[in-house]
Amino acid sequence: MSVVIPAYNREATIETAVRSVLSQTRPPLEVIVVDDGSADATAARVEAIADPRVRLIRQPNGGISAARNSGIRESRGNWIAFQDSDDEWLPRKLERQLATLAAATDDPVAVYCGLLITGTADDPATGRTGRQRIAYHPDPAVTHVSGHILPTLMATNPISTQTLLARRQTLIDIGMFDTSLKSLVDWDIAIRLAEQGSIAFTDEPLVIQRFTPNSITRDRAKRVDSWIALLNKHSARFEQHPKAHLFHLHRIAGNLRHMGEHKRAAPWFAEARSLAPLDPRMALLSILNALGISR
Repeated sequence: MSVVIPAYNREATIETAVRSVLSQTRPPLEVIVVDDGSADATAARVEAIADPRVRLIRQPNGGISAARNSGIRESRGNWIAFQDSDDEWLPRKLERQLATLAAATDDPVAVYCGLLITGTADDPATGRTGRQRIAYHPDPAVTHVSGHILPTLMATNPISTQTLLARRQTLIDIGMFDTSLKSLVDWDIAIRLAEQGSIAFTDEPLVIQRFTPNSITRDRAKRVDSWIALLNKHSARFEQHPKAHLFHLHRIAGNLRHMGEHKRAAPWFAEARSLAPLDPRMALLSILNALGISR
Protein backbone atom coordinates (compact mmCIF):
# COMPACT_ATOMS: atom_id res chain seq x y z
CA MET A 1 0.00 0.00 0.00
CA SER A 2 1.34 3.40 -1.06
CA VAL A 3 0.32 6.91 -0.05
CA VAL A 4 0.71 9.84 -2.44
CA ILE A 5 0.88 13.43 -1.16
CA PRO A 6 1.08 16.29 -3.69
CA ALA A 7 2.52 19.47 -2.20
CA TYR A 8 2.93 23.04 -3.38
CA ASN A 9 4.28 25.69 -1.00
CA ARG A 10 3.16 23.82 2.12
CA GLU A 11 6.18 24.23 4.37
CA ALA A 12 3.92 25.05 7.34
CA THR A 13 1.72 21.95 7.09
CA ILE A 14 3.49 19.20 5.15
CA GLU A 15 5.22 17.64 8.15
CA THR A 16 1.94 17.21 10.04
CA ALA A 17 0.34 15.66 6.96
CA VAL A 18 3.19 13.19 6.44
CA ARG A 19 3.48 12.23 10.10
CA SER A 20 -0.25 11.54 10.29
CA VAL A 21 0.34 8.91 7.60
CA LEU A 22 3.49 7.46 9.18
CA SER A 23 1.71 7.07 12.53
CA GLN A 24 -1.05 4.87 11.11
CA THR A 25 -1.86 1.71 13.09
CA ARG A 26 -1.70 -0.07 9.73
CA PRO A 27 1.34 1.64 8.21
CA PRO A 28 1.84 1.92 4.44
CA LEU A 29 4.73 0.53 2.44
CA GLU A 30 5.76 4.03 1.34
CA VAL A 31 4.79 7.68 1.46
CA ILE A 32 5.49 9.50 -1.80
CA VAL A 33 5.57 13.28 -1.51
CA VAL A 34 5.52 15.03 -4.88
CA ASP A 35 6.86 18.58 -4.56
CA ASP A 36 5.09 20.35 -7.40
CA GLY A 37 7.59 23.16 -7.96
CA SER A 38 7.36 24.75 -4.51
CA ALA A 39 9.18 28.04 -3.97
CA ASP A 40 9.35 27.62 -0.19
CA ALA A 41 10.94 25.05 2.13
CA THR A 42 8.41 22.27 1.50
CA ALA A 43 11.04 19.87 0.13
CA ALA A 44 13.42 20.62 3.01
CA ARG A 45 10.69 19.86 5.55
CA VAL A 46 10.10 16.49 3.88
CA GLU A 47 13.81 15.66 3.68
CA ALA A 48 14.12 16.36 7.41
CA ILE A 49 11.69 13.55 8.23
CA ALA A 50 13.96 10.66 9.15
CA ASP A 51 11.93 7.73 7.89
CA PRO A 52 13.00 5.40 5.05
CA ARG A 53 9.39 5.01 3.91
CA VAL A 54 9.24 8.65 2.83
CA ARG A 55 10.18 9.32 -0.80
CA LEU A 56 10.46 12.83 -2.21
CA ILE A 57 9.88 13.53 -5.89
CA ARG A 58 10.49 17.01 -7.27
CA GLN A 59 8.96 18.27 -10.50
CA PRO A 60 8.15 21.59 -12.19
CA ASN A 61 4.78 22.99 -11.24
CA GLY A 62 2.06 21.18 -13.15
CA GLY A 63 -0.90 21.22 -10.79
CA ILE A 64 -2.27 18.84 -8.20
CA SER A 65 -3.50 16.20 -10.68
CA ALA A 66 -0.16 16.00 -12.47
CA ALA A 67 1.55 15.63 -9.09
CA ARG A 68 -0.79 12.83 -8.04
CA ASN A 69 -0.24 11.07 -11.35
CA SER A 70 3.53 11.23 -10.86
CA GLY A 71 3.07 9.63 -7.46
CA ILE A 72 0.89 6.87 -8.91
CA ARG A 73 3.47 6.06 -11.58
CA GLU A 74 6.27 5.90 -8.99
CA SER A 75 4.28 3.85 -6.47
CA ARG A 76 4.99 0.21 -5.66
CA GLY A 77 1.88 -0.73 -3.70
CA ASN A 78 -1.15 -2.52 -5.14
CA TRP A 79 -3.41 -0.04 -3.37
CA ILE A 80 -2.91 3.73 -3.31
CA ALA A 81 -4.25 6.26 -0.83
CA PHE A 82 -4.09 10.01 -1.26
CA GLN A 83 -3.39 12.61 1.38
CA ASP A 84 -3.47 16.38 0.99
CA SER A 85 -0.50 18.40 2.17
CA ASP A 86 -2.52 20.49 4.64
CA ASP A 87 -4.83 17.80 6.05
CA GLU A 88 -4.51 15.16 8.74
CA TRP A 89 -5.41 11.49 8.97
CA LEU A 90 -6.59 9.98 12.23
CA PRO A 91 -4.39 7.04 13.34
CA ARG A 92 -6.77 4.21 12.37
CA LYS A 93 -7.71 5.55 8.93
CA LEU A 94 -6.01 2.86 6.85
CA GLU A 95 -6.75 0.09 9.35
CA ARG A 96 -10.49 0.81 9.29
CA GLN A 97 -10.60 1.10 5.50
CA LEU A 98 -8.79 -2.21 5.05
CA ALA A 99 -11.29 -3.80 7.43
CA THR A 100 -14.11 -2.45 5.27
CA LEU A 101 -12.51 -3.96 2.17
CA ALA A 102 -12.01 -7.31 3.92
CA ALA A 103 -15.70 -7.41 4.87
CA ALA A 104 -16.94 -6.51 1.38
CA THR A 105 -18.41 -9.26 -0.79
CA ASP A 106 -18.44 -7.41 -4.13
CA ASP A 107 -14.69 -6.94 -4.71
CA PRO A 108 -14.57 -3.11 -4.55
CA VAL A 109 -12.17 -1.11 -6.71
CA ALA A 110 -11.91 1.52 -3.97
CA VAL A 111 -12.95 2.49 -0.47
CA TYR A 112 -13.40 5.94 1.06
CA CYS A 113 -14.26 7.27 4.50
CA GLY A 114 -15.85 10.20 6.27
CA LEU A 115 -14.22 13.63 6.32
CA LEU A 116 -14.38 16.20 9.11
CA ILE A 117 -14.09 19.74 7.74
CA THR A 118 -12.81 22.39 10.15
CA GLY A 119 -11.66 25.98 9.83
CA THR A 120 -13.01 29.45 9.25
CA ALA A 121 -15.00 30.89 6.40
CA ASP A 122 -16.49 34.21 5.31
CA ASP A 123 -20.24 34.59 4.79
CA PRO A 124 -20.88 36.92 1.81
CA ALA A 125 -24.61 37.05 2.61
CA THR A 126 -24.13 38.58 6.07
CA GLY A 127 -20.69 40.12 5.70
CA ARG A 128 -19.41 38.13 8.66
CA THR A 129 -15.78 37.08 8.44
CA GLY A 130 -13.84 34.38 10.23
CA ARG A 131 -16.95 32.28 10.96
CA GLN A 132 -15.96 28.94 12.50
CA ARG A 133 -17.04 26.00 10.40
CA ILE A 134 -17.29 22.31 11.16
CA ALA A 135 -19.03 19.78 8.96
CA TYR A 136 -19.10 16.07 8.14
CA HIS A 137 -18.74 14.82 4.60
CA PRO A 138 -20.51 13.05 2.96
CA ASP A 139 -23.75 14.73 3.95
CA PRO A 140 -25.81 12.25 6.03
CA ALA A 141 -28.77 13.09 3.76
CA VAL A 142 -27.00 11.22 0.94
CA THR A 143 -28.11 7.63 1.48
CA HIS A 144 -26.66 5.51 -1.34
CA VAL A 145 -22.96 5.94 -0.54
CA SER A 146 -21.51 2.46 -1.04
CA GLY A 147 -21.66 -0.33 -3.60
CA HIS A 148 -22.54 0.64 -7.15
CA ILE A 149 -22.89 4.37 -6.51
CA LEU A 150 -22.82 5.77 -10.05
CA PRO A 151 -26.44 7.01 -9.75
CA THR A 152 -25.49 8.91 -6.59
CA LEU A 153 -22.48 10.44 -8.33
CA MET A 154 -24.72 11.87 -11.03
CA ALA A 155 -26.32 14.12 -8.40
CA THR A 156 -23.58 14.71 -5.85
CA ASN A 157 -20.08 13.61 -4.91
CA PRO A 158 -19.64 12.01 -1.47
CA ILE A 159 -15.94 11.20 -2.11
CA SER A 160 -13.04 13.49 -1.26
CA THR A 161 -9.69 12.39 -2.69
CA GLN A 162 -7.88 12.47 0.67
CA THR A 163 -10.33 9.84 1.95
CA LEU A 164 -9.78 7.52 -1.02
CA LEU A 165 -7.94 4.19 -1.12
CA ALA A 166 -8.04 2.69 -4.62
CA ARG A 167 -6.54 -0.16 -6.61
CA ARG A 168 -3.42 1.04 -8.38
CA GLN A 169 -4.15 -0.90 -11.56
CA THR A 170 -7.68 0.47 -11.77
CA LEU A 171 -6.36 4.02 -11.44
CA ILE A 172 -3.92 3.37 -14.28
CA ASP A 173 -6.60 1.68 -16.41
CA ILE A 174 -8.88 4.73 -16.22
CA GLY A 175 -6.07 7.15 -17.07
CA MET A 176 -5.44 8.45 -13.54
CA PHE A 177 -6.39 12.06 -12.69
CA ASP A 178 -7.58 14.49 -15.36
CA THR A 179 -4.98 17.27 -15.56
CA SER A 180 -7.30 19.50 -17.60
CA LEU A 181 -9.67 20.03 -14.67
CA LYS A 182 -8.78 22.83 -12.24
CA SER A 183 -11.44 21.85 -9.71
CA LEU A 184 -13.89 18.97 -9.06
CA VAL A 185 -11.08 16.51 -9.77
CA ASP A 186 -12.35 14.27 -6.98
CA TRP A 187 -15.79 14.08 -8.58
CA ASP A 188 -14.36 13.12 -11.96
CA ILE A 189 -12.13 10.36 -10.57
CA ALA A 190 -15.03 9.05 -8.47
CA ILE A 191 -17.27 8.75 -11.54
CA ARG A 192 -14.60 6.92 -13.52
CA LEU A 193 -13.80 4.56 -10.63
CA ALA A 194 -17.51 3.83 -10.12
CA GLU A 195 -17.78 2.86 -13.78
CA GLN A 196 -15.26 0.09 -13.07
CA GLY A 197 -16.97 -1.51 -10.07
CA SER A 198 -18.29 -1.06 -6.57
CA ILE A 199 -16.91 1.44 -4.07
CA ALA A 200 -16.98 0.70 -0.35
CA PHE A 201 -17.51 3.25 2.43
CA THR A 202 -16.17 3.41 5.98
CA ASP A 203 -18.69 5.59 7.80
CA GLU A 204 -16.27 7.20 10.23
CA PRO A 205 -14.62 10.66 10.20
CA LEU A 206 -11.04 9.47 9.69
CA VAL A 207 -9.66 12.52 7.85
CA ILE A 208 -9.53 16.12 9.06
CA GLN A 209 -9.61 18.74 6.31
CA ARG A 210 -8.30 22.20 7.10
CA PHE A 211 -10.59 24.73 5.45
CA THR A 212 -8.52 27.80 4.55
CA PRO A 213 -9.31 31.10 2.77
CA ASN A 214 -7.13 30.14 -0.23
CA SER A 215 -8.83 26.79 -0.77
CA ILE A 216 -9.31 26.06 -4.48
CA THR A 217 -12.91 24.99 -3.83
CA ARG A 218 -13.72 28.60 -2.85
CA ASP A 219 -12.79 30.06 -6.25
CA ARG A 220 -16.27 30.28 -7.80
CA ALA A 221 -15.16 31.09 -11.36
CA LYS A 222 -12.69 28.22 -11.46
CA ARG A 223 -15.23 25.87 -9.94
CA VAL A 224 -17.95 26.79 -12.44
CA ASP A 225 -15.57 26.29 -15.37
CA SER A 226 -14.65 22.86 -14.00
CA TRP A 227 -18.33 22.05 -13.41
CA ILE A 228 -19.04 22.79 -17.07
CA ALA A 229 -16.06 20.67 -18.14
CA LEU A 230 -17.22 17.81 -15.90
CA LEU A 231 -20.77 17.95 -17.27
CA ASN A 232 -19.50 18.00 -20.86
CA LYS A 233 -17.03 15.17 -20.25
CA HIS A 234 -19.66 12.87 -18.76
CA SER A 235 -22.64 14.21 -20.72
CA ALA A 236 -23.85 10.79 -21.83
CA ARG A 237 -23.95 9.63 -18.21
CA PHE A 238 -25.66 12.75 -16.86
CA GLU A 239 -28.30 12.69 -19.61
CA GLN A 240 -29.37 9.25 -18.41
CA HIS A 241 -30.39 10.90 -15.12
CA PRO A 242 -32.68 13.81 -16.12
CA LYS A 243 -33.39 15.07 -12.59
CA ALA A 244 -29.69 15.27 -11.74
CA HIS A 245 -28.90 16.71 -15.17
CA LEU A 246 -31.46 19.48 -14.64
CA PHE A 247 -29.97 20.25 -11.23
CA HIS A 248 -26.50 20.75 -12.72
CA LEU A 249 -27.77 22.90 -15.59
CA HIS A 250 -29.67 25.06 -13.11
CA ARG A 251 -26.69 25.46 -10.77
CA ILE A 252 -24.28 26.32 -13.58
CA ALA A 253 -26.69 28.86 -15.07
CA GLY A 254 -27.41 30.36 -11.65
CA ASN A 255 -23.75 30.69 -10.73
CA LEU A 256 -22.93 32.36 -14.04
CA ARG A 257 -25.83 34.80 -13.54
CA HIS A 258 -24.67 35.69 -10.03
CA MET A 259 -21.19 36.29 -11.42
CA GLY A 260 -22.66 38.74 -13.94
CA GLU A 261 -21.85 36.50 -16.92
CA HIS A 262 -25.35 36.72 -18.40
CA LYS A 263 -24.33 35.88 -21.97
CA ARG A 264 -22.60 32.66 -20.85
CA ALA A 265 -25.55 31.80 -18.61
CA ALA A 266 -28.18 32.12 -21.38
CA PRO A 267 -27.62 28.76 -23.16
CA TRP A 268 -27.51 26.94 -19.81
CA PHE A 269 -30.86 28.44 -18.82
CA ALA A 270 -32.22 27.51 -22.26
CA GLU A 271 -31.13 23.90 -21.90
CA ALA A 272 -32.54 23.73 -18.38
CA ARG A 273 -35.88 25.12 -19.57
CA SER A 274 -35.98 22.52 -22.34
CA LEU A 275 -35.94 19.85 -19.62
CA ALA A 276 -38.46 21.67 -17.41
CA PRO A 277 -40.57 23.89 -19.70
CA LEU A 278 -43.37 24.28 -17.11
CA ASP A 279 -41.13 25.28 -14.20
CA PRO A 280 -42.12 28.90 -13.37
CA ARG A 281 -39.02 29.55 -11.26
CA MET A 282 -36.74 28.50 -14.11
CA ALA A 283 -38.65 30.79 -16.47
CA LEU A 284 -38.33 33.73 -14.06
CA LEU A 285 -34.60 33.23 -13.57
CA SER A 286 -34.11 33.00 -17.32
CA ILE A 287 -35.96 36.31 -17.78
CA LEU A 288 -33.93 37.99 -15.02
CA ASN A 289 -30.76 36.79 -16.72
CA ALA A 290 -31.91 38.16 -20.09
CA LEU A 291 -32.51 41.52 -18.39
CA GLY A 292 -28.99 41.49 -16.95
CA ILE A 293 -30.17 41.18 -13.34
CA SER A 294 -27.69 39.21 -11.26
CA ARG A 295 -29.51 39.15 -7.92
